[in-house]
Amino acid sequence: MRLILSFTLISSLLFSGSSFAQLQSRNASSNNANSKQNNQEQAPDTTKVNEYKPKVPKEFFIPTGIRIGTDLVALGIDAFGGKRERYEFQADIDIHRVYVAGSFGTSAYRSTGEGFDYSHEGNFYRIGLDANFLKYDPDYNTFTVGIRYATANFSEQLNVNSTDGVFGDYTESFTNDNVRARWFELTTGLRVNIFNNFYTGYTFRIQINRKIFNADEFRSYDIPGFGKAEFNNRWTFNYYLMYRIAWKEKGVMKRTR
Repeated sequence: MRLILSFTLISSLLFSGSSFAQLQSRNASSNNANSKQNNQEQAPDTTKVNEYKPKVPKEFFIPTGIRIGTDLVALGIDAFGGKRERYEFQADIDIHRVYVAGSFGTSAYRSTGEGFDYSHEGNFYRIGLDANFLKYDPDYNTFTVGIRYATANFSEQLNVNSTDGVFGDYTESFTNDNVRARWFELTTGLRVNIFNNFYTGYTFRIQINRKIFNADEFRSYDIPGFGKAEFNNRWTFNYYLMYRIAWKEKGVMKRTR
């Protein structure tokens, strides 16, 4: 009798444990299935969304003003250089973030050494484009990279003097009339608003591929706007003071972030 009761008790415990384990297993499977379904429903969309980039309004491409100014370096050379008189004026007009830039200048140069006297008079001009990289500046300050085509027209004279104990004094003059030179420039520059509509800043120029035409009597020595003619490539520096004349308000792009 005791043996039968013990066997019945042990069987009941084993059956209860087995049923509990099966119930736990079913609950776990159900929870895993629900978790996977929730993860699938809540999984973020990894598809890349194109960011909205506002279009530039058409009225931004209408010129709004002109900046005109003079080269302070040239004025300093006139005041303290002695050999050269040079004046240079520059202007630029905005077309959104592109500036059409041009400059015009005059030059008179004289150099005297042992046995020679050289002089030239002429003018030069540059024309080109600048791209402004300060996109959101409300004061219209500019940091630019650009390109120029430049040309100079001038006449030059060389007087040669020598003294010889046997043949005496010797003097000869050579003249190049209607000489033309041309070159290209790679530029970078900065213009900063200092007060009201006044701007100041520099232009750094790399002058390349210089060519000279109509120098028939002697080899050109100095080129207006370029410098010493012995160089085909060189660099130069200008520092401008400019004033902006505006006929309409210039639009400025707003940041999207």
